[in-house]
Amino acid sequence: MARFTRTIRFIILGLLMGITIQFCASQKGDLESTDIAETFQRGMDYYEKNNFIKAEELFTFIIYNDPGGAYADDAQYYLAETYFARDDLLVAISEYDRLIRRMKNSELVEDAFWRKTEAYCELSPDYRLEKDMTDKALRYLYDFVEIYPESKFRPDAESRILEMKEKLATKLIETAKLYDTLREHESALFYYDSVIEDYSETRQYASARLGKAGDMAMLERWKEARELLNSIALDGRDDLSAKELIKLKTLAAKILEETDSPGN
Repeated sequence: MARFTRTIRFIILGLLMGITIQFCASQKGDLESTDIAETFQRGMDYYEKNNFIKAEELFTFIIYNDPGGAYADDAQYYLAETYFARDDLLVAISEYDRLIRRMKNSELVEDAFWRKTEAYCELSPDYRLEKDMTDKALRYLYDFVEIYPESKFRPDAESRILEMKEKLATKLIETAKLYDTLREHESALFYYDSVIEDYSETRQYASARLGKAGDMAMLERWKEARELLNSIALDGRDDLSAKELIKLKTLAAKILEETDSPGN
């Protein structure tokens, strides 16, 4: 009798479980067909009110419950945006990448690529710190311009490229000045030349040429120093600071004295 009772209980339990699974599947079907659009709109409402935690919950719900649906890419993009808005930039980059890799046909791929690139730019530190993230940001900026040459974001990308290059050029200039302080002028010339060759469009270009002219004078390479100084006088004075202009005049007087003297 006890065995018969247990058997009946197992049968009833099995039926209940089957009904529960069927009910959950039915609920999920109902969710996919009627509630996803409403859930996404609620998420956007929270997002626009800067309630990013609630927005994140709803966008994540959509991604995991309707991964192939009409709102999946929108939810993925705005999920990344919630992290970007909270300055959780590495997580934001990961979420943008998820959209780029898994939803290649989405119209939001270009936007996600740009926002990922912007996140790397935001992670780029002050020029005095390590430059790895700045190098990475610059690489993604070049990739973006190459992949999307007609993008509406191109002007912003070009502006960001110049911003990153200014940081890298400034770091090189400061390194060159350090070697000048140590009177290691050959080493300083290497860093000035790096700016001159690779960062001619930056504000540091004129400073690098002036620094190089000064080192040439210190190494008594007077003719080369004079040619470079003439070039700066013709093209580049406007990019020099007031202090650098004084240095230019002082250096010019010294170089002229040396090159115009008998025997030179």
